Amino acid sequence: MISTNYFHAIDGRIRIRIPETKGSGVRAREIAAKLMEYEGILYVSANPVTGNVLINYDPDRMSQCEVFQKLRDSGYLRKGELTASSVQTNASARSNWGETVARFALESLFIALTG
Repeated sequence: MISTNYFHAIDGRIRIRIPETKGSGVRAREIAAKLMEYEGILYVSANPVTGNVLINYDPDRMSQCEVFQKLRDSGYLRKGELTASSVQTNASARSNWGETVARFALESLFIALTG
């Protein structure tokens, strides 16, 4: 299983650090190809220089939670090692309180999924 400890997510787009891709073009291409097999994932770019994986998905066909579940099912997440660095919603009138609540809820959900 691959470990990670960083992600950034907005509706339709997730950037996640998967350290095992850093320095490995083979591993980066493998992850991108595997994730592209899932219906609803539109584009994947894994960068072997930074170790980041960018996932664009159709939010009408799958949720952020489902994308992270696909990552876990594919062996790209390790239990308890996913933490939200930045979480955003697409609500135009979002308040700091709303953002804090959304971040807490999403982090709790990820912990439940991965831990």
